Amino acid sequence: MIQKLTIFIFVCAVTQLYGQQKSTLIFGKITANSLSVENIHIINKNSSKATISNRYGEFKIPVKVNDTLIFSGIQFYKKEIRITRQIVKNKRITVALFQRINELEEVEIRAHHLLGNLTIDAKNVKDSVSKVNSLALDFSMIDFSEVIVNDLGDVQNQKPPDASQLTNPNIPIGGNILGIFELLKIGNRKRRLRNEQHLYEEKAKKAPKDLVDELGETFFTKTLKIPRENIDEFLEYCKPKGITDLYLSNQKIEMIDILIKESKNYLKQLKK
Repeated sequence: MIQKLTIFIFVCAVTQLYGQQKSTLIFGKITANSLSVENIHIINKNSSKATISNRYGEFKIPVKVNDTLIFSGIQFYKKEIRITRQIVKNKRITVALFQRINELEEVEIRAHHLLGNLTIDAKNVKDSVSKVNSLALDFSMIDFSEVIVNDLGDVQNQKPPDASQLTNPNIPIGGNILGIFELLKIGNRKRRLRNEQHLYEEKAKKAPKDLVDELGETFFTKTLKIPRENIDEFLEYCKPKGITDLYLSNQKIEMIDILIKESKNYLKQLKK
């Protein structure tokens, strides 16, 4: 009797262990408030399995209880969902993603009947001509000593300035305001490009560490068979293939594909 009971407990334990280790294929649906949900990247953080959604936002991926799924797309905020027993039981999951929104500074321009004569206009105007965000009129961040060079095509298509427009006192002063805004726009564009370049360089420096943190060391040591002490060297080996750009632009599927292919070549060189 004791022997039968022992065998029964052993079989139950093995069955339970097998059930815990077995993956379940679940079907998912992504929603995003009428936005396109095609080509959303879905990565199982625990198993490093990955897939992408179709044009309807549908996908399927193998999971286990307590796995974490990462959802990412260029125009959406990244989202992580932990797999529960209920999700595995139903074999279905619905995920709502939210769009990234870039807010612009608001500029309010009031309409006034200006004649262009400063003496008359100064008496008639009680309020300021415009109410503009103070940051928009801050010239301290614009380097006026730099020469601004237009594209050759723009230079050829431009007309020479009309001197009468610059010297005629009867021309409304609104033209000068437009000139200031144009200058501000050029300065803001140059500053934005510099900031974007600096931000990209900072992210590129941290990309290898962030990449390992996101995929997990087990992806490199078990899936790719890369020794733990060689992970950083392997990532440097793959950099010429563009993995940094792919990682920063959320093209995780393409990046993982390169890592898998290059791991074989790297391991061959490592054995030499």
